[in-house]
Amino acid sequence: MVKKILTGAGFVEDKTFKETRFLNPPRSTYAVYLDSFTGRGADGANLLKEHSYTIELYSATPDPGAEERIENTLDSFGLEYEKGDRYWIQEEKLYQVTYDFDFIEKLRR
Repeated sequence: MVKKILTGAGFVEDKTFKETRFLNPPRSTYAVYLDSFTGRGADGANLLKEHSYTIELYSATPDPGAEERIENTLDSFGLEYEKGDRYWIQEEKLYQVTYDFDFIEKLRR
């Protein structure tokens, strides 16, 4: 799901978005995502996977256009999300904005 959101917001996998981190981050605005999940179900079959995603958006200057694209894409999927405050990371010389949301995936067996 998170890949669809970031692709829909105009990011390109392995170029401007990636899971966990970039070893050599792009110079342009980029995103990383984190995915923690719980598998659950009934009758000994975990057929549901509940994801808790965090998207971290990084930019050298505030990028309200990228924020708006992510928010519009989350809205188009009808997902509830929480947007964190934009803050400056002094050591990295970057701004960061976070988006947290949950998604339940039904697995097929």
